[in-house]
Amino acid sequence: MSVRTCALVVVGLGCEFAGPLPGDGPPATDAPTPIAGWPREVGACVGDSAAPTRLLVTTTDFATGGVSTVALAGFTALADVALGSTDAKPFFFDGTAYVLHRYGLDALDVLDPDDGFRLLAQRAIVAGDPEVVSANPHALVVGPDGRGYVSLFGAPEVQVWDLADGTAPRLTGRIDLSPLADADGNPEASEVLLCGGVLFLAVDRVDQDAGLVPNEPRARLAAVDLASGAVHDLDPATPGAQGLALLGGWARQFRLDPADPTGRTALVLTTGLERVDLSSGTSAWAVADARLQAAGLTDYRLPQAFALGPGGTDVYLAAYRVDFSEVALFRAALDRDEPLVELASGMQSVEQSLEVIGDILYFGDRAHGASGLRAWDLRQSPPAPLPGAPLALGLAPYAAVAIP
Repeated sequence: MSVRTCALVVVGLGCEFAGPLPGDGPPATDAPTPIAGWPREVGACVGDSAAPTRLLVTTTDFATGGVSTVALAGFTALADVALGSTDAKPFFFDGTAYVLHRYGLDALDVLDPDDGFRLLAQRAIVAGDPEVVSANPHALVVGPDGRGYVSLFGAPEVQVWDLADGTAPRLTGRIDLSPLADADGNPEASEVLLCGGVLFLAVDRVDQDAGLVPNEPRARLAAVDLASGAVHDLDPATPGAQGLALLGGWARQFRLDPADPTGRTALVLTTGLERVDLSSGTSAWAVADARLQAAGLTDYRLPQAFALGPGGTDVYLAAYRVDFSEVALFRAALDRDEPLVELASGMQSVEQSLEVIGDILYFGDRAHGASGLRAWDLRQSPPAPLPGAPLALGLAPYAAVAIP
């Protein structure tokens, strides 16, 4: 049976059930008392893979899905090395690959990259509240102790998984995020960063009955003390717990700032690009939102993904046009007030599929009839497309991560 005909069957029926733990109920009932103020001690954050040599790419035609790999040295692909789904995002930590199946699929796959990405285990992601239709897991981070944290967009919780043994993942706990919620009882957590004993989360606080429109003009960065499971509250005088209000709206991607050797500074893509000092809980523009607006990126939904350029002096940004007709790529000077430079256009994408490795920019393009992985040599001005692009990946690319 091929990957494309069996992917949804495997995700739908092959998962070992991981329902509420003994004694668990709906997570909104017994949240620890929030901690007033920002975390006092923030450790070095778990970052991207060092010295990547490949890309791990999820693919889909929105009916089925697969997982493919790309060897960067020869710009060659192996299609369908593992099963995928219609909304799957890849992750890689400490020698192990993971695929998180999201809305309506709600599963976590553990893959062995040293054995052809063989499936080691698959587990269902089930919210503690049985009334939740889809847990909609959104992001995963795994610490050096093998403990993984999965944010749920569909329920006010972070799930804690023991992933030390990739063949036997176990759900070991739930972190209650209900103090961070808006009126619907769910803060809609998405991106995650693990920094020592603190877990940072992008909190979207959207109106689920109005097209997922944010209820606040500024995105929030929430902090969770992992020892106690309590969230931090920067404004105890306001009902509920308040995370750090960022400068822009809708936080959609985190990367560590390579300029900070301590690993405690994050670059956060909102309606601009923010540099967040996680130790102090402060944020400043690295690429101001006004510069994006001047390039026509005037809607909070338009920025899609970013990656640091060679030398860390520029960033590369993928963004929709204002009418969502296509995706374009831009170069933006980091910490310099210069106009954005458009590099390429006419592409399509719905997830984060932008990576810069060495002097090459890679982008997963879903354009009808010409889908595949595109690549540009950044040593040339303007950047020159690599021969062989777009590189076919089986189905159209969905999301990508750089791996060793």
